[in-house]
Amino acid sequence: MYFTGGQVNDVNMIFQYGLAFFWMCVIPILTGGIFIKVLVKHRRFLAVSAMGTGLVLNYSVYQIAAMVFILLDGSFRLLTWIYIGASLFMALLGVFGWYRYFQKERKPEKQEEKCRDAYKWYKDPYFLMGAGLVAAQILVILLMSTPDKDDAFYTGLSSMCLSHDYVLKYSAYDGLMQMPIETRYIMAALPVYQASLCLMSGRLHTLIICHNLYPLFYMPLAYGLYCMLADKWMEKKEDLGRFLLFFAFLHMFGNYYVFSPENFLITRIWQGKALFITIGLPFVWYFMNRAWEQESLKEALPYWILVTAGLLASAFMGETGLYLNFLVVGVSALANLIVRKKWKNCIFAACSLLPEVFLMAVFLL
Repeated sequence: MYFTGGQVNDVNMIFQYGLAFFWMCVIPILTGGIFIKVLVKHRRFLAVSAMGTGLVLNYSVYQIAAMVFILLDGSFRLLTWIYIGASLFMALLGVFGWYRYFQKERKPEKQEEKCRDAYKWYKDPYFLMGAGLVAAQILVILLMSTPDKDDAFYTGLSSMCLSHDYVLKYSAYDGLMQMPIETRYIMAALPVYQASLCLMSGRLHTLIICHNLYPLFYMPLAYGLYCMLADKWMEKKEDLGRFLLFFAFLHMFGNYYVFSPENFLITRIWQGKALFITIGLPFVWYFMNRAWEQESLKEALPYWILVTAGLLASAFMGETGLYLNFLVVGVSALANLIVRKKWKNCIFAACSLLPEVFLMAVFLL
């Protein structure tokens, strides 16, 4: 009887992990197909850019919905169901984008172009060694505990959403759970989203989602986004493997301070500031620079839409992302206005900041 129960528990656990993989990886990749015409221009990182784009779009939608529910004191479970519907709808739109992309890829000339553009990573020893270091880092995170004092707060918020069916209403500090939540936490919907992942994965515990699945799924994505930035600026594309090896090596010895960028990526990627540093900032920086390179406003528009989504996703990750990425885009617009004289493109940059201005107004009031 005990053996049968164990089998049932094992099957249930596999089902839960499968659901978590679906919502955390499959849905973002499918959603990224909405912007496939933009992403395919950097074909070598199509999988990375598609997953990053889909994740950012889902985060931005959740942030908008969560803000409404916070202001109206709405139900957490209703918020989760609304997000499920919106997420599946975006994924369906992305499926059509992927379908059109693969239809074009079947043409012989496209296949030849893809072969010429392909990076033979499996023949690059530097890339393989760098990937090995990244895999070792993930393995250490999965096998060893990386406690952080903030975990009691953030996972406490997630547990309170699940237990009491409200959205960021009370603080989780000191276990009181009765004091109103501080203003600086009211904008970040990430703990609420992680509670939604718990529901959507068949009640898989939020600590498992945060401490195991976030590093497993999103550490490779973070390294991929930084490789996209490096690949854009490198004169020799063959140096990408050397960059990955050097970058991964630095992170092996970067735990010199609790707020070091290396520490954020390795030990606390499931928290807001860390997720902003490792995914939100490189995503916005990459697509913002691609937007400035476009000659016409029509070509620049989809890039600025992605920048806007990245800014909303940064606010979703925390107050730090709300302010810092706002400054990044604002200073970049000023610099490009002075150097490139592209004042029309600066209008798009200003429009991308409007949702952030609105969130700041709500935050301050």
